[in-house]
Amino acid sequence: MRNRLVILTVALVAVLIFSLVIAAQNRGGQGAQAGAPQAGARGNAAAPPRDTRPFNAKDLAGIWSRNSNGYGGGGTCRECGDRGFGNDVPPFTPLGQKMFDANKPSYGRALGSEDAKAHPEEHIGRRRAVPPANGTDLYQSCDPQGVSRALIYPDPVEFIVLPDRIIQNFEWTYSWRTIWTDGRQLPKEIDLTRWWGYSVGHWEGDTFVVDSIGHDDRTWIDHFGYPHSDEMHLQERYRRVAYDTLELNMWIEDPKVYARRWNADIKRFKLLPKDSIKTPEGWTGILEDLCAPVEDIDQFIKRIRDPAGGVFHDK
Repeated sequence: MRNRLVILTVALVAVLIFSLVIAAQNRGGQGAQAGAPQAGARGNAAAPPRDTRPFNAKDLAGIWSRNSNGYGGGGTCRECGDRGFGNDVPPFTPLGQKMFDANKPSYGRALGSEDAKAHPEEHIGRRRAVPPANGTDLYQSCDPQGVSRALIYPDPVEFIVLPDRIIQNFEWTYSWRTIWTDGRQLPKEIDLTRWWGYSVGHWEGDTFVVDSIGHDDRTWIDHFGYPHSDEMHLQERYRRVAYDTLELNMWIEDPKVYARRWNADIKRFKLLPKDSIKTPEGWTGILEDLCAPVEDIDQFIKRIRDPAGGVFHDK
């Protein structure tokens, strides 16, 4: 509740001081390129030195975060990448273009604004934000985000490693996703799509490879509203490159929507100490930052979204 109320307050402040928000968006909305300073970075300063303590490259257990403040309330950390999948968006198929046009996100540079016109290097999907009251983001109704969008969101995710599976517990929405590591294969046919898809993982050397299919096509690839179909294949490749750093490379293939494979920009997570997230009472562990419809309607839609009518930007 506390963290969610912080987000609501930020949204209201964003509407009241719109010019400052636009400046913040300029930091967070651009597509990052591999090897370059990631969008959302605090200037062009070099990334901080990595923790040199020894580590087991195949140990993914723990709480990892892309948040600049660690547990919440900030943007992405300096080297962690922005909240978009990637700026190098493949051409759409006719169906993909139709789906893309139907999605109305409230994140990004405001549609038709001078700010949007000033950044033609960004794909149009990052420059078409509308007020939340006019948007079509299903998450406004507390529907699940889906895998890729949840991974990109800059709040902690806990990796819980079990003998036959890895569970990812996302703080934002307090949602669980299961990655099976018991040797099973992905289904040949999908009768029932899932908000979190069907996921299996295996190790290739020191890289943990996750393949997933059967994703419900109502979810978005990222918060800019890029679509996918029920035939999307998502692959994630996790590599622990330092004691405190987990690197994620992703790509999707979806011939219904995109003309070619879409490679994401590199995303990075930082390992949080076990007691870094703590309530005033001393309770440690990720927060239950759950989107509850009753809270959303009462506190957000009635008090914030509809009266303000503003555009959302990065945290």
